[in-house]
Amino acid sequence: MDSHRGQWPIAAVLALLMLGELLLMSGGGSAEALVWLLSVPVCIVAVTSFKSRAFTIPVAVASIFVSSFVIRTFSVDLPTLLSPLTVAETAACLVITAVVVREEPRRSATWSVGSLVAVSFFAAIVRDNWISGSNYNEMLGSLVLGFTAVGTGLYFRARDTESGRLIAAAVTDAQKEERIALARELHDVVAHHVTGMLVQAQAALEVSDDDPHAAHRLLPGIVRSGTEALGAMRRLVGTLRQGENEAATTDLAADVIAAVERTRELGFETRLRIDLPPGEVAPELGRSVLRLVQESLTNVHKHAVSPTMIDVEISRTSSGALRVIVADDGQLHELNQGGYGLVGMRERVDLLGGLFSAGPRENGWQVLAELPLERTK
Repeated sequence: MDSHRGQWPIAAVLALLMLGELLLMSGGGSAEALVWLLSVPVCIVAVTSFKSRAFTIPVAVASIFVSSFVIRTFSVDLPTLLSPLTVAETAACLVITAVVVREEPRRSATWSVGSLVAVSFFAAIVRDNWISGSNYNEMLGSLVLGFTAVGTGLYFRARDTESGRLIAAAVTDAQKEERIALARELHDVVAHHVTGMLVQAQAALEVSDDDPHAAHRLLPGIVRSGTEALGAMRRLVGTLRQGENEAATTDLAADVIAAVERTRELGFETRLRIDLPPGEVAPELGRSVLRLVQESLTNVHKHAVSPTMIDVEISRTSSGALRVIVADDGQLHELNQGGYGLVGMRERVDLLGGLFSAGPRENGWQVLAELPLERTK
């Protein structure tokens, strides 16, 4: 129950109780009217306690204290129920007790409830000798009502604490997911372009002494890769500033062809086969397929030794999935090829409910992923 939403039904109940007491007092004297008026502030602060409790306890205590003297002085006879207070006052004090126990710090809540108990005890003594009359049933009823109000407050306090813990955990999980997504994009996109720059720069260094013109021909590719890396970084920064998802690819085939062409420019012979379903591929799926291809090609650049051919295949399966295969025939010089790249690829595939595998084959290394064309709910 939200505190601010719960105040209006309670306000309506207290208003009905006040109206009922007014009707029962019709024809009464000015003393009865004064007592009725003195119970109005208690009901008001009970309703406002949901938002502010700065003056709740002082106003309630003062109102009950004064009305007790009025009742004793003028011998006012008002209906009560399981309490020395009037029905409206009793209901208002129960609401105040529950709200204070729920919302206030323990020390403040203890003092507030203690003040209400003390003024109620005072009212029991002053108002028509309630205690000396040996009204044990009403005494027991008052205790039951009081413990019920405190228990209600404690219940909602515990529930609020648990809700806050769950919200904090959800926020932490969301932040973790955002960090993982950002790390994945940095690794799969920016690192892809930087790897291309590194490979071309290394090639330029190797041939610079023997063939300066060949080294010069490699420079445009380095510049282009650097420009693409800078553009990718700017898009990521823009995503962080705007709090929006990066714009997904709209032409998967063209993006994959561009990634393959960049690999060919680095001197790697690459075969490409694309068989996409008719119509546009879902943006989320298209972006993930492109990232899988880019990261797989990056791993070939970084880890494969002397590959003579890279095969890239994107095709439909009979089970309604999109299969992505990137394989090379190079030799491995690292046992755990791919590092964080493999982790990122697996995470992307898992998020889309697909299947992923990566590892050495008879001659080289292969990455295989199957992504459902339609997300299963």
